[in-house]
Amino acid sequence: MHTSIRIAAIEDAAAICSVVRRSISECCGDDHHNEPELLEAWLKNKTVANTEAWLSAPENYAIVAEVDGSIVGFGLSQSEEILLCYIAPEVRHKGVGKSLLRAIEAHAASAGIAELHLESTRTAEAFYRRNGFEPTGPVVVAFGMEGLPMSKRVAANPSFQPTAYGRS
Repeated sequence: MHTSIRIAAIEDAAAICSVVRRSISECCGDDHHNEPELLEAWLKNKTVANTEAWLSAPENYAIVAEVDGSIVGFGLSQSEEILLCYIAPEVRHKGVGKSLLRAIEAHAASAGIAELHLESTRTAEAFYRRNGFEPTGPVVVAFGMEGLPMSKRVAANPSFQPTAYGRS
């Protein structure tokens, strides 16, 4: 399986939204416990319109992971904050999430950012730890779910840059 990372385009919004919603619904049961109210609260802002807004905001860095031409992952950061990193259920444990993180880290390093921060779900905590993130504070609760603040120092010399939309 070959994963490619590229800058997200506004035309990707519906596919990105689908990946994010499926990832939350199908992979994050440790967080929402399949409780309809918690799941609904988490998914409430995961709409195509909001995805388009995230992609259009100039301060955001938005990337997608593709396998065989299909979007299977989405990463979103803003300055030193990783806001979203989701993958389709069928590509879990296949390096897609790691590829998204590496691209965000490379982008941050190229922008002179020395440390990235995020709030991890229970589901993603082990993934972030495997990729060098460490807890930085106590668990916070939002929408009835826990988030663990984490951070990671990033390398000064990025070796990876995603291709622009419309690949050369």
